[in-house]
Amino acid sequence: MSDGRRRGLFLTVMAVLFGVLALSNCTKALQHLYGPKTLGIVIFGVRFERVLANVILGPLMGVVLGAYSYGLWNRRPWVAPLSIAYAFYVPANLVLFWYFQTGPEVPPLSFLVIYLAVALTGSIATALYLAYHHDKLASA
Repeated sequence: MSDGRRRGLFLTVMAVLFGVLALSNCTKALQHLYGPKTLGIVIFGVRFERVLANVILGPLMGVVLGAYSYGLWNRRPWVAPLSIAYAFYVPANLVLFWYFQTGPEVPPLSFLVIYLAVALTGSIATALYLAYHHDKLASA
């Protein structure tokens, strides 16, 4: 780091994980082709079933998460508001998805609870970490 401050293990791990998630979102169209009933982009609880929707929305969400990853990796100040927005988006997306999904392919409750814990840890913990450690973000 040029300013003498280190990124730290938590920000490094989260930047890498959000980068992987960005790549995953960019390939949603391919995932959808592999399993159209169970795979594809989910936005605000709605799984998009058309290939074109996944071709457009997957990379779009991938760009957002890629920017998030870049901001964390480089400790940019603008990543803090993005982390807050994402921390609200993730639980809303999960709850709405489980509300709308009523078919037999819904995973068991134990899986949902574990998935929710992991997803919330990544999104909310990152926002909280940035809120309490804003001094670790590089100035402009």
